[in-house]
Amino acid sequence: MDRSVVPEKGGLDPRHLELVIDGTARGVQAQYEPVTESEKALNKRVNRKLDFIVLSLLAVEFIFCGIDKTNVGFVATSTFPKDAHLGRDAIPHSLSLFSATYVVFQPIMVVLARRVGVKYFITVQLIIWGGICMCHAAIRNRGTLIALRLLIGAAEAGFTQVGNYYMSTLYPRSQLAWRVGIFSGMYSIAGAFAGLIAYGLLKINTPSIHGWQAVFLLEGGFTVLLGILSFFVLPRRLATAWFLNDEERKHAVYRMEVDLAGTQEEADVHSTRVTKRDFIDVMTDWKKLLTVVCNITTVLPVSAFTTFMPLVVKGMGFSGTDATLMSAPPFIAGVIGLLIIVRSSDHLRERSLHTVLGLLIGMIGCIVMAASNENKLRYGFSYVCMTGVFVGGPLVAVWLAGNTPWKGSRSVILGINGWSNIAGVIAGQIFKDKYAPRYEVPLIITICIMVVGACGLIFLRFMYQRENKKRAEEIATWDEQRFAEESASEVRRGDQRKTFMYGL
Repeated sequence: MDRSVVPEKGGLDPRHLELVIDGTARGVQAQYEPVTESEKALNKRVNRKLDFIVLSLLAVEFIFCGIDKTNVGFVATSTFPKDAHLGRDAIPHSLSLFSATYVVFQPIMVVLARRVGVKYFITVQLIIWGGICMCHAAIRNRGTLIALRLLIGAAEAGFTQVGNYYMSTLYPRSQLAWRVGIFSGMYSIAGAFAGLIAYGLLKINTPSIHGWQAVFLLEGGFTVLLGILSFFVLPRRLATAWFLNDEERKHAVYRMEVDLAGTQEEADVHSTRVTKRDFIDVMTDWKKLLTVVCNITTVLPVSAFTTFMPLVVKGMGFSGTDATLMSAPPFIAGVIGLLIIVRSSDHLRERSLHTVLGLLIGMIGCIVMAASNENKLRYGFSYVCMTGVFVGGPLVAVWLAGNTPWKGSRSVILGINGWSNIAGVIAGQIFKDKYAPRYEVPLIITICIMVVGACGLIFLRFMYQRENKKRAEEIATWDEQRFAEESASEVRRGDQRKTFMYGL
């Protein structure tokens, strides 16, 4: 059978059945893999088009998600506080309040995106948050600032997890981490772009417009344009992707069906429903919920250093703008480290140990930064630290998506995973001014939290291995008919089916 052609409906495809039986016999997760040279060429062609059209647009949008989230901090050094009649602590308070809506609304937004369609959700989401960003140009008092930060927090909520969910419906599991890594790495680049854009626009000062107003208007306006572009560019689903030809569309759909072999009902492949059972299945799966808790420990160092790295670097002998300037290069190292590790993760089809590796590298950097009295050595190991800490968030999201083949449940668990952003609130309580300039205590606390996360991930890996072994032993004597019946079970679905092997 030509694997680039979608099989007829009405039963489990023989190729799917073969993959399920082979995977369970070896105790590994059945995943799509191109076989023939022509299929490999076709698969690469599909990936190139998806990368160029979808991934590149999502990546640019994520850059502006970061820019619109942090631009208030960059204009704080301008005449903005005076012109807008803000009090002394108005801007720091507004930045904290952003998380109040941004974190809370994460699960709702991902479920809503599945329900209405990611294409339409992202379009509306970017237009709304871009418009709210532009409204910042009209701020004239503290109350308006706080109201707009609460609104933009709600508007941006879930974008990262929606992007992760969307990509998990376009790329097979073995090819997903690299794309999610590129997408997530844009957050670091956002910091650099935000500073450069703000630096240039803040020089504008005319009778009709201040530089800080230009920052909000231009950055918000560009976000609105990206939202409009999303409506015309992003495909609603693979079967109707405008940039793929007929052969490529058939292959793109079929490889995702193969990747979900035996776990996703045919009727649900293009469904947008999220049912009560989807929520119950997720809330009763303690291993996935514990994975989300572990993700808080992997995201925390990223949240901490994204905000406080200039202060940490300042304690290494740098001062003023030099501290801000010297805090940027470690983030470049972070993106490079992220891309290398997620590439290895896809190649080896392994998530948990790669995430632990990132945590270990981050711990090494933090230990030297906390213990050494040599500033040059401490600064050098800030690069080591950042090389590892960016890995956790993307890989945990990919791990959750890969182990949740039922798409309704997947949207729910990825939405709940968005609550890991509470790590930013925790980081703010750890890195307090009283620990300046060396921040030894916050670094030690961060190390301890990462140790807990690494232990939790290793424990989860062990439990998934144990479950895979138990299932493999139970179904070892099954015939093809029994496999086919289990793959169509309505009592168990998705990863609940005994033929499903969890990715590690």
